[in-house]
Amino acid sequence: MKEQIKALSKETLIYGASTVLGRFLNFLLVPFYVNVLDPRMYGVSSLTYTYISFLTIIYTMGLEAAYFRYASRGEHVQRSIEEERKLFSGPFLSVLMFGGLLSVLLFLFAPVLAWPIFHDPTKDITPFLPDLVLILRLAAIILLLDSLNIIPFAALRIDRRALWFGSIRLTGVLITLALNFILILGFHQGVEGIFVANLVASAVMLVMLAPTIKRRFEFRIARPVMKQLLPFGLTNVPAYLSAMMVQVIDRPIVQAFLGLAILGVYQANYRMGIIMMVFVGLFEYAWRPFFLRESMTDDKRARQIFSRVFTYFMVIACIGFLFLAFFLPDVLAVRLPFIHHAIFQKKIYLTGLDIIPVVLGAYIFQGMYTNFIAGIYIKEHNKVLPFVTGLGAVVNVVSNVLLIPPLGIMGAALATLFAYMAMAGALYWQAQKVYHIAYDWRRVGLVAGLVLIAFLIEFLYVRLYLFGLENILMKLALFFGVIVLLFLTGFFSKGELAALKSIVRAPQSLLLAMTRGRVPEPMEASGERED
Repeated sequence: MKEQIKALSKETLIYGASTVLGRFLNFLLVPFYVNVLDPRMYGVSSLTYTYISFLTIIYTMGLEAAYFRYASRGEHVQRSIEEERKLFSGPFLSVLMFGGLLSVLLFLFAPVLAWPIFHDPTKDITPFLPDLVLILRLAAIILLLDSLNIIPFAALRIDRRALWFGSIRLTGVLITLALNFILILGFHQGVEGIFVANLVASAVMLVMLAPTIKRRFEFRIARPVMKQLLPFGLTNVPAYLSAMMVQVIDRPIVQAFLGLAILGVYQANYRMGIIMMVFVGLFEYAWRPFFLRESMTDDKRARQIFSRVFTYFMVIACIGFLFLAFFLPDVLAVRLPFIHHAIFQKKIYLTGLDIIPVVLGAYIFQGMYTNFIAGIYIKEHNKVLPFVTGLGAVVNVVSNVLLIPPLGIMGAALATLFAYMAMAGALYWQAQKVYHIAYDWRRVGLVAGLVLIAFLIEFLYVRLYLFGLENILMKLALFFGVIVLLFLTGFFSKGELAALKSIVRAPQSLLLAMTRGRVPEPMEASGERED
């Protein structure tokens, strides 16, 4: 089992290196956008990418998940190149033809769609319509290119070519970053420069994926293969759409109630939760191929591994939440010496700082959902996903409509949190019925409880009554106090403590090091652990 978690740890770190660095570089664009672009035009960018997220799901028809399901193999299973080509070419060609048709239609009808998509209840957008039409046409091309990249990227993940995967993704991010500065500052393109940069980066990544495509591609769709893949993929589409609604449906609702400018404020602060989103995202990249591979290799051992992974995931997520919730808002509002002003220089953006902890908490529940989905895919019980994600979508939409009028953008953030909580709970209930995993809820509950108590003390007392140095020192005391209490309450076994000491001597992956502790048997996972 140690070797299997070591493999997951290694792949997570590789995916993480490229993803974290990429997200960090994108993070640098947020203060750039909020200080260079008008909040209303930043809102236009946010809204466009919201619709791109939805349409990408339509373009790909769920075939990425289907390809993962049927192209994944156990550790010692071999497959001929002919079989690999059949499995790859059908989904790739289907996306090319269907996505190409949709992009042509979107390109042609952009003048008709621009006004209803970007309507602002607070300002007439008629003078901006030519620019908005151009943005929609650029988005149509980006949609097709990004959709064509998805299946080749999945092939790299199945082949465990994490380094090449990360290199391509990072190249795309660097191109996007560089072109944003060049086009917006150098050529004064405004918000259109964001989409031109994205288009070029997506095209370059497709070129870099060409060897992967060439090796697996044949200009033929194998009908028997697609009879397997397409129903599986299409079954996932409603679930993906519902899940995407949970992630981004708040943007058009905020636009409808509060206008494009306030949407820009909401988006800027929401993006500050990017660090937790990165952690969940990089875990998911390695997690899906890992749990499929392990379940095919040794199912009994796999269930024990999955329980241990969930515990460590929650420890890292909860401690990370506390640190970010305490200190990230201060960093955004304080004048920084190296740039001579705060990251959020325009005061309008500071009005949204309070939503950051709520967004961070929502991503933790998204991570729980990601963990629980293993059993659903392993047992091909994905027919429940539309109901689970549909529940999240309903909770999100209803909460947004009810909470935004009285609470503003805080209502939108809370709606997202409630939606992820509902989805995680519903998915856990469904997954346990078909693929039982004995999660160590005693330890998970302990770390979550300590973190919640510390956060409430900060939220209800420290931020209201302590200022300056006293405020910072009290936050540090609460943060390190939680970590000390984890040790004093016996959270870690002796084996895990030894592993933590080894990290101090020779830093390495926490996930790998902790596996030196004994994995509890299923019958004792929720009870007392032996040291």
